[in-house]
Amino acid sequence: MSMGKKEIVIVSAARTPIGKHGGYYNYLSAEDLAVLAVKEAILRSGIDLNKVPIDQVVAGMIYIDSNNQQIYLPRNVAYRVAKELNDTNNLKVAPGKTSLRICGTGFQTLADAFDLITNENNDKINCVISFGTENMSQTNLIHQGRRKKDSVWEFEDAGMKDYLLEGFNHNLFKTLMPKTADLYGSKVGITRKECDEYAYISHARAKNAQMKQWNRFTINKSNNDYLKGLFTVDTIDENGNTVCVWRDEGTKYDVSIDELSKLRPLLKAGGLVTPGNASQISDGAAAAVLMDREYADKNKIPYLAILKGYQFSTVDPTIMGQGPVPAIKNLLKKLKYKLSDIELFEINEAFASQYLGNEKELGLPRDRTNVNGGAIALGHNIAATGLRITTDIIYELKRQKRKLGIAAACIGGGQGGAVCVEIV
Repeated sequence: MSMGKKEIVIVSAARTPIGKHGGYYNYLSAEDLAVLAVKEAILRSGIDLNKVPIDQVVAGMIYIDSNNQQIYLPRNVAYRVAKELNDTNNLKVAPGKTSLRICGTGFQTLADAFDLITNENNDKINCVISFGTENMSQTNLIHQGRRKKDSVWEFEDAGMKDYLLEGFNHNLFKTLMPKTADLYGSKVGITRKECDEYAYISHARAKNAQMKQWNRFTINKSNNDYLKGLFTVDTIDENGNTVCVWRDEGTKYDVSIDELSKLRPLLKAGGLVTPGNASQISDGAAAAVLMDREYADKNKIPYLAILKGYQFSTVDPTIMGQGPVPAIKNLLKKLKYKLSDIELFEINEAFASQYLGNEKELGLPRDRTNVNGGAIALGHNIAATGLRITTDIIYELKRQKRKLGIAAACIGGGQGGAVCVEIV
């Protein structure tokens, strides 16, 4: 991937609170969540849709659910948001595409926007909306029967397959995602005790940030500007009562290391990964508006950050969790930065053993990594995660008055993805 001559800026970014399985968003589809995130990102951008054309919409979603038609996702979201914002001729005519790179899908939507705008053969693209969305609570059972040869409308008899769990297996390599984390963690010398201690830290940091986030809502002090990438969502509970969702639902306020240490490992071999030190099955969405910097400056459109570049790299699929290590190293080399130049990191916590392995191999400073908790405490709404952690690191960099940040994640199939942002 060439950095190109153009600079790409993130004009705005927003994410929903993350809901846990069967929780806040049990009655909202992935498409519904995407509409909320894209609408919020446009409102935050302050752009006038009658004056600033949206040239492309890039969507990210992995799991099929019964409440949406995934193949129409970017166009459906664009139409619905346009209707809510009374836009008659902008979003409705923006071409849309859907990208998929498993846990790196959110990053891929940013990479697609980066490439679309920097493409010298297509200089008319100045503004792209990227979003990722997932409702894992609504993932379906899939009928495995093929269509019969002599009738397109009839199917062979077959069993059902859990579409969610299917994604946790990598059949070609005879492995499971938790198994890859066990193997990787063991290879680099991570212990079960360290995994449980880190899981506790993730929840403690998330709790601390949420308490200060609540102060931001209630006291409105400038030094309480925590988690400003997150916006409130109105939904309904199972009794039909309106609920205002303001925080990530999975964070446990009373968890203890002792409680975590008593949980049984998911797999006997390795024994590092438990339900308490792995990321949570989650629901939620995130979105960003990206532009050519020169175009934004010309039209006096303010922006949050520069998207300096991105990187996808590969590792042995049986130690999938190692992915962020080469991705970050290669990105730093490409951008001519040293690790010490980066002031904050967000590394997706697919598993504690995976994060700890990344931390150990890269020499990550723990006091500047996942400072407000990670996916163990917040959740991993897979297609949205890359955009979620990018949104969070941008606002945390701004809060701390820092400049450079890297967000990264391991990706199923033996990949890693990373993006670098610079606050302006």
